[in-house]
Amino acid sequence: MDKNTKTLFITLGGALLLIWLLRPKSNKSKKGLLNVKYAEPKQVSDNEKKLKENAVIGLQAMREAIDSKENKKELDKLSSMILQDYGVKVMINKKTGLLRAMSKDGKVISQETTD
Repeated sequence: MDKNTKTLFITLGGALLLIWLLRPKSNKSKKGLLNVKYAEPKQVSDNEKKLKENAVIGLQAMREAIDSKENKKELDKLSSMILQDYGVKVMINKKTGLLRAMSKDGKVISQETTD
């Protein structure tokens, strides 16, 4: 073998090695995404749907009371009525000043957004 042939084989071998090292790795999560694409959609239980609707009703009632300049005592009374009737706590977020509806165990159900 002459020098040019050896250089050619070494270059081709290096290129193949580089291509093999830089090839995209097959990821199992990508294969799983294809299966999820055609999976059955998740169904929301009636209880969760009702709780979400109650949270929105509570947020709307509290926002209307705040906009009509009700005093703190009336807002607290309204909040306790919403908790008793709908099972949702409506509180003002101290950081943002927006309303937040939470379940009795403290899980955030719904909250106002800034538009």
